[in-house]
Amino acid sequence: MKVLIFEDEKHTAIHLKSLLIKIDNSIEIIDIISSVEDGIKWYKKNKMPDLIFQDIILTDGNCFDIFNTINISAPVIFTTAFSDYAIQSFQVNSIDYIVKPYDINDIKSALIKLKNIKNTFILPENNLLKEIISNNKPTPKKRFLIKTGDNYITINSNDIAYIISDEGLTFITLFNNRKYIVEYSIVDLSKQMDTLHFFQINRKIIINIESVSKINSWFNSRLKVEINPPIKDEIIVSRDRVKSFKQWLDS
Repeated sequence: MKVLIFEDEKHTAIHLKSLLIKIDNSIEIIDIISSVEDGIKWYKKNKMPDLIFQDIILTDGNCFDIFNTINISAPVIFTTAFSDYAIQSFQVNSIDYIVKPYDINDIKSALIKLKNIKNTFILPENNLLKEIISNNKPTPKKRFLIKTGDNYITINSNDIAYIISDEGLTFITLFNNRKYIVEYSIVDLSKQMDTLHFFQINRKIIINIESVSKINSWFNSRLKVEINPPIKDEIIVSRDRVKSFKQWLDS
């Protein structure tokens, strides 16, 4: 079975790939795609796979942008980091739905379901898919509860200048330059923060638009960003996020 994976976090995609092969070593992962734009290009150049694992939120938009452009005839198993989407709506249309982080038993169950319904598979209409996604977006995170010694404080999200992942820990830095450790991964926060104000520019950092002080062109079509409060390391927008970063700044 040829499987196409849509997943915007590389390590998450690799984990899913390893689980699929562990379940069935005859499965062939034909490609891993992280964006709507690359997905559309892929479909235009390649034959439809036997199965698609479709992350709902990608680096440059929602997956319904792909469905509005390409006639997808392959079975789709949707995946997301959020549990508050309309799961039953997908199930009515004979599509399974997996909430991340990936669990091998959930994937086994989805593959068994696919096998059972293969001959009666029906893809949801584009308008239904768009409605499900649009009406069930998670509420942006407004505040953090932070433990400092024996005490707790609350931090408003709008007071955060940037969020950095470093050696397995996630740090928030406020505009007043105070720093705190939070018990969330950078992957989780990239999907929980208000996308109007926050953007993940590479694997390690999410910035608040109000923290941006200067933007310069950089090597290999990338961008270099200067922020306040400043940090020692260079902040480079990864190449695959430059387009969506510019759109975010111009929104």
